[in-house]
Amino acid sequence: MTKPFIQNHHLNVIKNKGRHVQYCFHDIEDASVLQAVKGQAADQVKQAFSELKGEEAEVIDPLSDVKTSIEVEAFIGSIYPYVKPFPAVDHTQIKELFPNNKKMQLPNLENTDFSYLTYLGWNDTGQRKKYMVYEFDGKLVGIEGRYTPPTQRNYCYFCNELTPVHLVSIRTDETSTDNPDYYRSIGQYICKDSDECNKNITDVTALESFIQKVI
Repeated sequence: MTKPFIQNHHLNVIKNKGRHVQYCFHDIEDASVLQAVKGQAADQVKQAFSELKGEEAEVIDPLSDVKTSIEVEAFIGSIYPYVKPFPAVDHTQIKELFPNNKKMQLPNLENTDFSYLTYLGWNDTGQRKKYMVYEFDGKLVGIEGRYTPPTQRNYCYFCNELTPVHLVSIRTDETSTDNPDYYRSIGQYICKDSDECNKNITDVTALESFIQKVI
């Protein structure tokens, strides 16, 4: 059996394209146009992956052959065995990622389904901090930043959806030889609700670019 290779953001792309095909079943009567839409949807799903092996591509291919909305649902259901979950972390591991913050509020992991996470994120309302854990280059990294209330609606830098966001500012280790007290802070609008962000994110380019700048 093909090993799990579909990450959460890939799964979101698959769901989005599957829903699009379902809508087209209701709106398009021309069979040739509908077939083109299904083929394009399958191609767009494949393009979401940096690389696909032959047997992995075969998991995606059935999307181009679905004939009803029910078959779309069946296709989406068929890909779940290939979903690669986010590494399951515990509170001890999380504390090790943030050794300088002994008073941090830890996330509720009991109700966390790691199969549907691109990153683990939570808010510490007492410190007005957002914490994030992400697997970057095969290693778990933790980043923290202060968020500025009040919450407002804007486009999240990670998922690019219009949602309630916080402006999260993270201090980097960038220094200056001319000014020993110099530091650089990077700020971006990020979903207030990390669970919703994980449901919406379809590309990790912005997320990884942000992490690369601050670690």
